[in-house]
Amino acid sequence: MGFLSPLLLALAAAVAIPLVLHLFQRHQGPRMIFPALRYLRRAEKESARRIRLRQILLLALRLAVLLLLALAAARPYVRAGGAGHEPTAAVIVLDNSLSTGLVVNDRRVLDELKRRGLELVAQAAPDDRFWVIRAGAPWDPAVPGDGAQAAERIRTTEVSAGAADLGAALDRARSLLAAGAERRAPEIDLLSDLQGSGLPAPVPAGRGAPPLVAWLPHPTMPPNAGVADVEVGGGLAPRAGVRSVVDVLISGSRRDSVGIRLTLDGRTSAAAHGAPGSTTVLPFPARAAGIATGFVEVDPDALRGDDRRYFVADVQPPPLVALTQPMPFAEAALAVLTDAGRIRRGEATGADVVIAPGAAGVAGSPPGRTVVIVAPESPLQLAGVNQRLALMGAPWRLGEPQGAGEARFDARDTADDLVRALAGARVRQLYPLQRQGAAAGDTVLLRLSDGSPWAVRGSLPSGGHYLLLASPLSAEATTLPTSSAMVPLLDRLTGAWASSAPTRTEALPGQLVPLPPGADGVGRPDGGREQVTGAGYRAPGVAGIYRITAGQRPIGAFAVNPPAAESDPVRLSGRRLAAQLPDWALETANSPREWARDVFRHRLGHEIWRPLLLLLLVVLLVEALAASAGRGRGRGRAPAARAAPLRTAGGVAGAAGSTVA
Repeated sequence: MGFLSPLLLALAAAVAIPLVLHLFQRHQGPRMIFPALRYLRRAEKESARRIRLRQILLLALRLAVLLLLALAAARPYVRAGGAGHEPTAAVIVLDNSLSTGLVVNDRRVLDELKRRGLELVAQAAPDDRFWVIRAGAPWDPAVPGDGAQAAERIRTTEVSAGAADLGAALDRARSLLAAGAERRAPEIDLLSDLQGSGLPAPVPAGRGAPPLVAWLPHPTMPPNAGVADVEVGGGLAPRAGVRSVVDVLISGSRRDSVGIRLTLDGRTSAAAHGAPGSTTVLPFPARAAGIATGFVEVDPDALRGDDRRYFVADVQPPPLVALTQPMPFAEAALAVLTDAGRIRRGEATGADVVIAPGAAGVAGSPPGRTVVIVAPESPLQLAGVNQRLALMGAPWRLGEPQGAGEARFDARDTADDLVRALAGARVRQLYPLQRQGAAAGDTVLLRLSDGSPWAVRGSLPSGGHYLLLASPLSAEATTLPTSSAMVPLLDRLTGAWASSAPTRTEALPGQLVPLPPGADGVGRPDGGREQVTGAGYRAPGVAGIYRITAGQRPIGAFAVNPPAAESDPVRLSGRRLAAQLPDWALETANSPREWARDVFRHRLGHEIWRPLLLLLLVVLLVEALAASAGRGRGRGRAPAARAAPLRTAGGVAGAAGSTVA
């Protein structure tokens, strides 16, 4: 039995009113002894017994009236074994994110959630309508269906590599019910492991929110360790024939170290140990130019989905770099990069990257190449530099030189190795970079501490790219040439920043991956192939390497990996869940029995307030008859008492409230 308005049960406290009045009205009259009237004692006792019984009956009837009134106002209902409910429109939010693959007591969390979902739809009536939202695959459409269709969708749900946004899933569920309930009783049933990252902020209910029933899973999570990030070459594309490194970030709640293995093209190439929260550096062997694929994995634990992280590395041949005018410090840095195999030196006519101090010699560089324009050492060359920039089609100009007064670089991005190296550099001579009109697609690569741009990158109308530096690379203009940042800066200028089209090699499940021109298929990790049309491909919820093809020719690849937050073991308790869902009509269940009882919140059985009202009317009628009968007998005896008062030497006997002994 339950109540639709349980707060109104507080009206039952009114039963204290007639009870208190009854107790206060009880009194004992004075006792007077009349020896001659002792024969009346038996008659008096019988009359008092009748009066007492009638008073108790009236008190009980009046208490029953108030109790029945409070019960009827609370709208009680009786449960009908889970089958007696009104037609219901229910949205089942089934969390199949990566964290639900956790194994607890030899059983996946997702399997437990699916069992609860199947128990729910087993109670379905023919007029019920269901939607199943897979919270770990929000791109997956949710279509309405009956109980059998919902059960099939639940059974076929598997763990996704994606994360769950429970707030967005609840908003989506409300929208589905608002558009498709069609006078059915709405309800949302939440089946989730309640990972804290899935509901980071409160989700207000708003007006008209349907009832929400949430399953509370097992609160504990075994210790876990996962691969949170893999970076090849420190963020720079590895060069062909040159050794590099792989930075591996381990996350999780385990305190001991775990084994880490690097696998390239199906073969283990490196191994080490690392603790969660630390970064481990593994060697990346020299390889030929092309696409290198692999993964980094740790020892398996209860959550297997985050134990492996895939990567794609585009191993590029060293670019051919030309210098149009002598620059001593730049020459020395380029020699270091040449010895390391990062670049090759050549002439400007065939170079991939042309470094032009003062924009000298840019007219001879072929189209489609990257031109690095360095500010001139003499202000007398300023007009010529700006003229060459205009002829190239670059929308930037150099302003009048000014003493920068030992300006510093903006070094807030401490995750970038180059930015950290630039933290100690000083700029003494600066040509302010001035944008000429709109410069769509241009990027500010480096800024000074006051926010002004120091290095910008953009595309040229004839093809290729330009890089523009606001200071000369000389010891008089800046301390860069004599600092440890000079070689990394030239490596970035001739490498990552000079790349014609940075290739996206990693995607999260559900993200749209841009495809290169001519792509017509994507090879999945299971060996299957999907035909694609258009310029994008939505990454599915299965982690692995996806290979892009044009016909039978591979032209690219990308890795799909889960978000690192899925390794976070923090879960929401029932109290925390209620705080994150303010104003929702929330019911929580932590046992199968409670779950079966709480689902189908609307009209779980038949309301019985109408029979209670009928019973209330009957009780009122009986109470009125009992009260009137007592008054009638009292009026019949009153005249006799007044006609024959008993007088004694002490006064009048038999007065109201007196007792004859």
